[in-house]
Amino acid sequence: MFSSRPRLVVPYGLKTLLEGVSRAVLKTNPQNITQFAAVYFKELIVFREGNACLDIKDLIKQFHQIKGFK
Repeated sequence: MFSSRPRLVVPYGLKTLLEGVSRAVLKTNPQNITQFAAVYFKELIVFREGNACLDIKDLIKQFHQIKGFK
């Protein structure tokens, strides 16, 4: 049987990004999750600029080690 439902494709790295920010939120329990997420992603962008050769999974892993989220 065929389904007319479109297949949802999750972009590579999105799951890793969401898991990373979720772990950081659970670890730090911030007062304002929205503000925390904004700062988290800004700092991650800066970190990525200095580590452009890393795959997203390794990038998140190293970022968390530096920030103490592990």
